[in-house]
Amino acid sequence: MKHSLLIHTLFSTSLFFASIFSTSSMASNRYYADNTLEPTQGFAWDWSAGASYFIEDSYLVGIDSYDDGLELDLSVAVSYENFYLDFDHNQLSGGLVVGYSLIDKFDWGLDVLGTNTQAGFDEKGLGFYNNGVIDELRGIKSRNYDFDVGLRLTRRFENSQVSFEYLHDVSGTHNGWVVNSFFSHILPWRNWEFRSGVGVSAYSADFTNYYFGIEQSEATPIRPVYQTNSSTSVIFEFHAEYPISQDWVFLAGLLSTWFSKEIDDSPIISQGYQHKAKVGLRYVF
Repeated sequence: MKHSLLIHTLFSTSLFFASIFSTSSMASNRYYADNTLEPTQGFAWDWSAGASYFIEDSYLVGIDSYDDGLELDLSVAVSYENFYLDFDHNQLSGGLVVGYSLIDKFDWGLDVLGTNTQAGFDEKGLGFYNNGVIDELRGIKSRNYDFDVGLRLTRRFENSQVSFEYLHDVSGTHNGWVVNSFFSHILPWRNWEFRSGVGVSAYSADFTNYYFGIEQSEATPIRPVYQTNSSTSVIFEFHAEYPISQDWVFLAGLLSTWFSKEIDDSPIISQGYQHKAKVGLRYVF
């Protein structure tokens, strides 16, 4: 009972943050060498808030391939001993992570963590806000947000980090697995900080078919039944930050994701890639 209640609480928290801020499959700043997800002495926390202007394209059919607007950038990191909760929306690959540090020695780390991997969508498209039913998606079933739990192995270097994750859906959304690998590097230059990273992810057939497959009940003359195998994606991320004052920071970022043919061939996918860029300001408390 306690185990089920804990999973339900973490999943509900993930959905709350993800439904407000997330529009694609992402994860948190755990991917970078200066992440805050490390054991602390007692209780510790910090946060920042700001806003940015973004432009992005969507991989779903029927959605304008160009979208722009303003969005809130919020980061909150809370830790107690080996437990942590981190929500990072400054990095474009950011998201909610809860976890426990099992090992943190000699630049190696092993964690148990939970996170949202894929944003949900329905016949109205992605995101919390929408403009009604999209004709090309009309009649598809709702795809829910997932919540995945697993292990993460990390090796830190001076300004770089490499990590490997195996995660399994515990929300009952697709009951599949996700494997992430990511290499990142931070380059300080004068007052600038440049962050770059590249990653490869693999998704089980259960994951791929839940989000991108088409069941018989969803099929139409122009949307055939579609079932496939496990899939992959490649991600590239670049960020730049510059402190304008003691408290204000300028930020800019670019995130590009490319999907394998198992996703690209889906009848509800318009293109095998997605790009997003933003510029903004954040206030560090």
